[in-house]
Amino acid sequence: MKEERDAQVVADALMKSINVKFIETANGINKDQTLASKIVTELDIEELSKLDQPSREAIAKRRQAQFVDQQFDILETEQQLEYEDMFPFSGILKNLSANNAYTTENIKEILKIAKESKLEVIPLIQTFGHVEFALKHSEFANLREVPGSPQALCPSRKSSLDFIREMINQVMALHPSVKFLHIGCDEVFQIGECDICRLEIHENLFLSHITNVAQIVHSTHPHLRIIVWDDMLRHLAQQSMLDINLGNLVEPMVWVYAEDIYRFVQPTVWDKYAAVFKTAWAASAFKGAFGETLYIPNAKRHLENNLRWLDVMSTQSSAFKQGLMGIVITGWQRYDHFAVLCELLPAAVPSLALSLISVSHGYFNSSLKEKFLVSLSCPMSNLGHSSPFISLDIDPFLWDKLSRCMFPGNAFFRLTNRLHNLELETREYLDITKHQKGWMTAYNVRYNYSLPLRVEELTADLPRIYHGMVSLARSTVDAMVDVFDNYTISEWIEQRIYPYILALETLQNQSIALKSVNHWPSRPLPPLKDLQRLGVAVY
Repeated sequence: MKEERDAQVVADALMKSINVKFIETANGINKDQTLASKIVTELDIEELSKLDQPSREAIAKRRQAQFVDQQFDILETEQQLEYEDMFPFSGILKNLSANNAYTTENIKEILKIAKESKLEVIPLIQTFGHVEFALKHSEFANLREVPGSPQALCPSRKSSLDFIREMINQVMALHPSVKFLHIGCDEVFQIGECDICRLEIHENLFLSHITNVAQIVHSTHPHLRIIVWDDMLRHLAQQSMLDINLGNLVEPMVWVYAEDIYRFVQPTVWDKYAAVFKTAWAASAFKGAFGETLYIPNAKRHLENNLRWLDVMSTQSSAFKQGLMGIVITGWQRYDHFAVLCELLPAAVPSLALSLISVSHGYFNSSLKEKFLVSLSCPMSNLGHSSPFISLDIDPFLWDKLSRCMFPGNAFFRLTNRLHNLELETREYLDITKHQKGWMTAYNVRYNYSLPLRVEELTADLPRIYHGMVSLARSTVDAMVDVFDNYTISEWIEQRIYPYILALETLQNQSIALKSVNHWPSRPLPPLKDLQRLGVAVY
């Protein structure tokens, strides 16, 4: 699933001719195996947008310097940025910008740092689906395909194209030197539903819109190569794409984040793409792909996804006239504009490192141990031959092996482990107290009917667990303050920790009420009158 564009960190391996085999164990390793590639790193724009505490520029410079020292034989890198509402829009688009969006000076500073770090920036602008950040506003609601939903814009209205043109012009004005532009167009869930569009075939609507957007781009920036997500193309007829010369307009970026690539993009689809397009891109993930509310990526699954992609690319590259352009290792922060935060970048640095080193070498095993651990600033004692290497089956989140490492964001990475352990304990405690045991259930609380002695026993651990959660919330601020602004810090605490604090406080108040009773009525207790609403006779 292609998720929300607020944030992404991507590493692109530009492999025009790929013939890579990957090895997952130390057995049978081919030390002469090389990957003729260039690695591209795409930094998630919302993640970067939070680097403003105390100074966005200062933190960005510090983080950039830290990452520059940790490259894995990277020959060339690129930064693909999707700004969404973090871009400093102006004029008629001014209200699209978040209240903590980048300033023009911030953008220029990012581009300056990118150039100094030999990073080539690729802007990504959503031009069809996933335009919630814009269409949520009343002044742009008339562009919606479905009046009650801001997910996709109507492709049949001239005002939609005018809106897209203005977005492109404003973004390109701050990126005059870029060579590529990504126009999105994935997951257009609502198409052909408005009064105008319902008269057209969906396939024609989509292809016509892609053509119109490409023409808008090329009318003012004819040198740009246009990239588009591929999912909406998978079921389109090959001849329909050939009829409009789609291969001369855009380059598809084929994205699959699961381990089985061919399950989602079958060989027949690859054949179709090779017949239509001269080249294509692949897109894997290192975070933000396996659960909307996860806060730490499963490094094992992401590694397998990237290794499978290398295998698929080695098979499919030769079918394209110009081979495959590369693999984009995406890192989404939200599943769409309205979704909650998922894995934040600091918690995902180990997974990113694992994915980067794998795609840059074409395999991952113990021979890369030293390079992997050194890149994450792990203690030298971890490099001894006697120490075990990472075990992804046992430790898929890499907490056990990498908690002592000093990579950027390590404090927050360690904090997610603490959250995980305390979350498990809290959930188990609440389940036992309110569901498995028979003295503090919803029934007991509703009628204020329980044995104080038992309530006292059940709440014996409550103060310890509660203070653990409160302490975790305070520690979170310390772990995030050097990377994120206060808005993100408070949002993350509210999503991850605050609900448990509220649940524990509620339980404490319920226990006080239950223990305050000294006399109880005879059974039976009165039936719940609200059952009548369900058609249950209550006498």
